[in-house]
Amino acid sequence: MNKDITIVIPSYKSKKLILKHVKNISKRIQIIIIENSRDKSLKDAINKKYKNVKVTLEKNIGYGNAINKAANLVKTKYFFVINPDTKIYSSTLNLLLRNCKKIKKFGAISPNHILNKKKKYDRIIVEKEELTGGAMLFETKIFKKIKGFDKNIFLYYEDNDYFTKCKNNDYKLYIIMNSFHDHKKKSKGSAFFKNENERNYAYYLTGWHGQWSKFYYHKKYFGYVIALQRCLPNFFTNLLQLLINVFINQKKAKYIYFKIEGLLASIMGFSSYKRSKFD
Repeated sequence: MNKDITIVIPSYKSKKLILKHVKNISKRIQIIIIENSRDKSLKDAINKKYKNVKVTLEKNIGYGNAINKAANLVKTKYFFVINPDTKIYSSTLNLLLRNCKKIKKFGAISPNHILNKKKKYDRIIVEKEELTGGAMLFETKIFKKIKGFDKNIFLYYEDNDYFTKCKNNDYKLYIIMNSFHDHKKKSKGSAFFKNENERNYAYYLTGWHGQWSKFYYHKKYFGYVIALQRCLPNFFTNLLQLLINVFINQKKAKYIYFKIEGLLASIMGFSSYKRSKFD
């Protein structure tokens, strides 16, 4: 088993994509999957074929908390987080590991999102202010030292929070330019839903948590007043959009209503409690 790196995959109803990932990863690498939908069929399918993969079933603890949970199980010096709908290549991990060992300390490292293997780069290791969250390498010791992702955030802004935390603790972020990953911006996501009602409710929840997390993040780092200044203009715009769409587009109106409710919940200091009624 590889002693340098563990792969961590946070998942929510992503069985098909997870099985595809596992199939394409070397069996010499330990893989930890945190499945947030308690999909026992995924765990059974993995256990039958893969000794290098550990599946932990959870009742939707969120993206960041899933990674935190996995990090506590990691025994290697590094771990690499990859989303179920993100693609990596045969050389991605080797190039990440080779180059990360040249850096004294770091908060996180990502492979390049621009796939151009023929291009020659002036610099292979490039410092960045932020990274694409779908594929990131962490040093386990440092990740735990700064307490990983904020446990209060269920969805959205967990990456922003982590990057800000790294900056405040003088841990820099880097991209390895000759190592690649692919995550399509127009991807429909990794979750597979049983019916349209479940899909729609998940869509509404993205609005709720997007607004909740936005206010929480800005309040945490810039204060309550600044958070209000940055979030209230969108709140009033959403109120107007709600009044218009309640008559012409019920689905959009409900999504906007969830956004308003999520922001108000965050302003009033409530936790990020909203979950799918289908979970």
